[in-house]
Amino acid sequence: MKAAAAYMLLMLALMPIFNVESTSKKQVDCSGFKKLPPGEAPVCIQIYDPICGSDGNTYSNKCIFCSAVKQSDDRIRFVNFGMC
Repeated sequence: MKAAAAYMLLMLALMPIFNVESTSKKQVDCSGFKKLPPGEAPVCIQIYDPICGSDGNTYSNKCIFCSAVKQSDDRIRFVNFGMC
């Protein structure tokens, strides 16, 4: 029992070091995309991690979703992770 408790404390202490994210993410943070100059689009990598937008479109990943949010002047909102 002591070993299990020590293991759990060690894992909790190491989580910030390894930047472990919770799987229960509720939102997408697009604040970094708003800092781009007007008309400038980011270069998005091709990783499939779908996000459903309020416009009914499924975006391939956070980068593509946030680009669409920026282009729409924040009219598009996050609905859920996964396909619409």
